Amino acid sequence: MSELERVGGRVWDVIICGGGLAGLTLALQLRQQQPERSVLVLERTTRPLADAAHKVGESSVELGSQYFESLGLKPYLLERQLIKHGLRFFPGGGELPVEQRTEIGPAQEPIVNSYQLDRGRFETDLRAMIEHAGATLVEGVSAREPVLGEGGATHTVTVRGRDGAEAQAEGRWLIDATGRNALLRKQQKQTRRTGHGACSGWYRVEGKVDINDLVPKDHARWFELELWDQRWRSTNHFMGPGYWVWVIPLSTGNTSIGAVIHTDTHSFDDVRSLERVQEFIAKHEPVLAKHLEEFKVIDFLCLNDYSHTLSRPWSADRWGMVGEAGAFVDPLYSPGSDFIAFANSFTGELIRADFAGDDLETRVRELSLQYRALVAGSTDVYRIAAPLYGHPRGMLAKLYWDNLAYWSFPCQYFLQGIWRLSGAEHAKFSDVGQRFVQLSNYMQALLREFGLETPAVQDGKFWGMPKFPSILVDTHLALRDRTSPDETLQRMEARAAQAEEVAGEILLRVLWEAGPESARRIVDAARVREWQLTVDAGRVEADSTVGLARRRALSPMARDVERSLGEHPRNTPNSLILELIAPLLVTAPPPAEASAS
Repeated sequence: MSELERVGGRVWDVIICGGGLAGLTLALQLRQQQPERSVLVLERTTRPLADAAHKVGESSVELGSQYFESLGLKPYLLERQLIKHGLRFFPGGGELPVEQRTEIGPAQEPIVNSYQLDRGRFETDLRAMIEHAGATLVEGVSAREPVLGEGGATHTVTVRGRDGAEAQAEGRWLIDATGRNALLRKQQKQTRRTGHGACSGWYRVEGKVDINDLVPKDHARWFELELWDQRWRSTNHFMGPGYWVWVIPLSTGNTSIGAVIHTDTHSFDDVRSLERVQEFIAKHEPVLAKHLEEFKVIDFLCLNDYSHTLSRPWSADRWGMVGEAGAFVDPLYSPGSDFIAFANSFTGELIRADFAGDDLETRVRELSLQYRALVAGSTDVYRIAAPLYGHPRGMLAKLYWDNLAYWSFPCQYFLQGIWRLSGAEHAKFSDVGQRFVQLSNYMQALLREFGLETPAVQDGKFWGMPKFPSILVDTHLALRDRTSPDETLQRMEARAAQAEEVAGEILLRVLWEAGPESARRIVDAARVREWQLTVDAGRVEADSTVGLARRRALSPMARDVERSLGEHPRNTPNSLILELIAPLLVTAPPPAEASAS
């Protein structure tokens, strides 16, 4: 039987157009969780894919990695991919020797694994896995001209082989996983801009780029750091105002190099070709660029204005979009696999609801709202961050905050299956989520202004993130737990209360450090007086104490923030700070002696 003959003559339960990472993991998920469903995957490329195939999304983080592991892939990932040593950042100072720059990264092996993915190897292996699981994979064909049924009718898609021959595939569900080709999103005119202007150009080089080779071997601090020899396993970010350059290892022994720019600071012309990307890195990160001259380039790709969302992720007429065919936010914190996890899981829930006879229209509406809210909340983390990428102290505070928010809500929301809840049961979690989004937006605006108003000072120090002991360690460890919805809600509400205090602490630190005139401008530009947040008036005066008296005067959370971010300069008098944030001030009882965790 020919490849085209395999697609016709029956009505498939699910047709997935596109056999990249999103489509393949969705097919595996469906066959594992709903083995009675017939699944057809249509993919234009054929095996074997080259190792280090040139695709977006080589670095994963906790949420997406936990999704992959939930599909039974942990043994495979440990054997065939690389365990990632977290996210590592060098904000600003590209002209300096690396050892003189501020370094922010993991202080120990992460408790919850994430992975560096060689996409060519991974997707080749996944193709065999989905066939073994009972899905039908047809390679070397393109999906075209989808005709969407309405009111219960099936969908059809034209399947064209490389020789021009065609067949018709008919399915109850049609899922677009065609990446940036976006078969359905473009046909249905669903694309929406996010307001985040950014572009990227990237390439692969032969061999392992170890950032330790950028530092003289006699530099004591650099090579005495615990796990110094594992820096190469991190996703390493070399950063400056409005840009960052990644260095990502691949399990095949090659390395991915990429430059990301914000268009409010730089131009797509800076990254539109290999030569221009190399020139950009040489200009802004000359130390790294000099080292990269030793490596042979394998390939190159670029993306202009890559951030997008969509107005309608799924339809009650039984179609939807996953992966980049749906939404894409930004690569800074490697969230691509997170949104694959959300979209695939939501799609599986909708297919389950459909065949179970549940209220599909309500579930589509609820999950579409959740997905768009998650995309919007994530976009806000990156959209105005350009000034911070060159500002070490600002970036340190941003990473502390962003990790706290990410591990406290989106990760727990996914890992505890809260997205399966409906109606009033889910609304309680939406309220907590909205509070995190509101607090996060305060922090993004505040820290942006901090980056604009204060000098970017390199300290040549290593800052562990997360640092033990801290609330960040606790929130990271909690990703291993599985809790009931009621327990999860209690934990989220407790984290939200802690996050409110953390936000107040970061606000005070920024104002103390900024100095009087800059503090005034920051408060005005970030509209601090309008925040729905309270700050203990006694906390401001407590900062003036010293020694044991100061420790007793500070709350556990204030001490936690200071352990993680270090002591702050005191350039603004307390009297002015009290004046600037007067609408937020309350009088709170003295803090109890208790651990922040």
